[in-house]
Amino acid sequence: MPSVTRSKLSKTKNMRMDSSSQMPVETQPGESFAVPQSQDISTHLNTISSFLNHIPNVPREVIDSFRALQTAITASCGNCEQYLRQRSIVIHGVPELPKTSLPSIRQADVENKVSEILDTLGVEARPWAVFRMGRRDDNKPRLTKVILPSRSQYFTVLGRARLLRDMAEFKHIYVRASLTEAERRRDFDLRMQARERNQALGRKEFVVYRGEIVKISDIPARRQSQVMLQEN
Repeated sequence: MPSVTRSKLSKTKNMRMDSSSQMPVETQPGESFAVPQSQDISTHLNTISSFLNHIPNVPREVIDSFRALQTAITASCGNCEQYLRQRSIVIHGVPELPKTSLPSIRQADVENKVSEILDTLGVEARPWAVFRMGRRDDNKPRLTKVILPSRSQYFTVLGRARLLRDMAEFKHIYVRASLTEAERRRDFDLRMQARERNQALGRKEFVVYRGEIVKISDIPARRQSQVMLQEN
């Protein structure tokens, strides 16, 4: 083969390799890395769906197979999100180091403070993830999200969180479940209903416990029942 032809083929091959490979995008310190939309699974699915809808003579079995695949992938992603949310808590009031501190120092600090809270509650756990949420505010610390390994640890932390109110070191700390916007609205409505019932009685008898309005006296039995279910 002539050398010129081999050179052209080699050049073409290199061009194809360069166009198909994606080099990592460098970011400056302090900048957030934005994942390209093309890497979003839902974007891929929607693109293919739109393509199938506008292309004539696509075999019906191809469309049906894609719809089934799209449903399965969407359900799988939703299940993963739900799995993590069911093990996630949000902590209010965890002190935050100043922005001038190194990011690694700030991360180690919040992890240590979460460990202190877990130790105080008597919960033996190594969280899967601990991180701040939202934008920084010089007037108050950001929320801290914690993903725990198991549901039993999740329930134990939430069940014992009230004990922090009686400790001077942690009285400013508030722990709640990680909820979606719809779940937060529902939780707020339930708490308002419980407050109205207590005001009508003139004493505190009803509280919101695991998504329900229950009598305070019924909580120990419910906890015992939950423990028995987890052991079985």
